[in-house]
This record gives sequence, structure tokens and C-alpha cells, in this order.
Amino acid sequence: MGASSESGGSKSKRCQDFFICVGIAAAVAGIVVGFTYMFDSFKTPIYTATITDVSGLDPETDLRQQSRGPAGTLISPVFNLTVGVASHSRWEGARIGPGTSVKVSYSHLRLPMASGHVPDVRVGPRESRELPSVVARGRDVAVPGFLMDSLAEEMRSGQAMFEVELIESDEYGWRDVAKGWGMVGDTIRLT
Repeated sequence: MGASSESGGSKSKRCQDFFICVGIAAAVAGIVVGFTYMFDSFKTPIYTATITDVSGLDPETDLRQQSRGPAGTLISPVFNLTVGVASHSRWEGARIGPGTSVKVSYSHLRLPMASGHVPDVRVGPRESRELPSVVARGRDVAVPGFLMDSLAEEMRSGQAMFEVELIESDEYGWRDVAKGWGMVGDTIRLT
């Protein structure tokens, strides 16, 4: 009789140990999945912009010394851009929301030169998309003389740096989405 009850107790103990192991394994799996999802959801969308072409900033015609007035030179630049959005998340897509605009500025003083509308676009998880026909226009932008000299020289040498900024409107006004610096032709990562 003693051997039979020990055998039954041993079976019960093994069964109990099995369920404890399954419970621990399920808890560990839940924690791993939870952390993976949490860290993946922190992956913010990646925005890019490429200034593909600029008009209205030719150093020989648009930025000449003779066209300067007392407030500076008035220029009307046009920037053609390709704007991109990418999702690196396994579960969440990304978007450029309605009411988003692009602003292009020059120099460390962030002189606003042009702005334009960016179309609304959505991408799914781990997808990306580029919008090749975004146009930012400026009209009668007053550029002070001390900046005009450096802008003309940098445009002549192909070294002019511009800040490209995505901004969107919401119920509280405008907010920055992402921005970055680059030259004409560079793919700029906006952060």
C-alpha cells in the first residue's frame, strides 16, 4: 500500500511541476512579447526630403548686387522637393497628416524662404513612400545684404545649406513634425 500511495503522490507532484513550468513559460513569453511590442511602438516614422531643384536663386541674375534695395534684395525662390515617409515598425504604419506644410529656410538665422503644402499620405507597417512633386514657393522674400553675399557665393559653389521643416496644423496651431539641414540634391533625414 505504501508503494502505491507514493506512486500516486509522485504523479501528482509531477503534474503540479508540469503546470508550474507551463505557467512560468507563459509568463516569460508574455513579458518578451510585451517588451517587443513596447519597444517597436517607440519606433518613430522616418521623414526625408530632397531638394531636387531650385529656381529664383541664380547668383548671376536673381542675386545680383544691382537689384538690392534698402530692406535687402527681394527674391522669389521656388524649391522642388521629394518628401518621403517610412515606417520601421512591425505593427504601426506612418503618415503625413492633412494640413502638413513644408518650410525651407536659409542660414543659421533660419531666414524663411519658401513654403508649400504636402499631400496627406499613409504607409503601412514597414512600408515607405515618396511624394516627388512637392513645391515650396517664396514671394518677395527680403534677404539682408550680409546674407545675400553668402547666399550668392554658396549657390555659385553648390554649397548652400537649407533647413527643410515639416510642420502640421492641429486644433492648437502649428507644430514641428521633423526638420533637417542639407544642400540641393542631398537626401535629408528629418528628425
